[in-house]
Amino acid sequence: MGRDIPKEYLGQPCADHPVAGSGDCCRSAVTRAYRDLRSRGVPDAYCLDAALAVYQWHHPEAEGDTAAAIVGSWVTTGTLH
Repeated sequence: MGRDIPKEYLGQPCADHPVAGSGDCCRSAVTRAYRDLRSRGVPDAYCLDAALAVYQWHHPEAEGDTAAAIVGSWVTTGTLH
């Protein structure tokens, strides 16, 4: 993807995680990336892009529109996929 994502946001891919498929393996990393950037005054579009990059690292199989919808729901309403 060409982005430099800080390692503390990544962890292990969800496919390698014991609770794969539940969202518990990456949701905190996704929302933390978004929240931390927003707290620094980064524009929302960039924060969403970074959160999406973290999600797609954990879920490389996820389709673009589906991944964006999941990330959007997590950072706005907190809904699990």
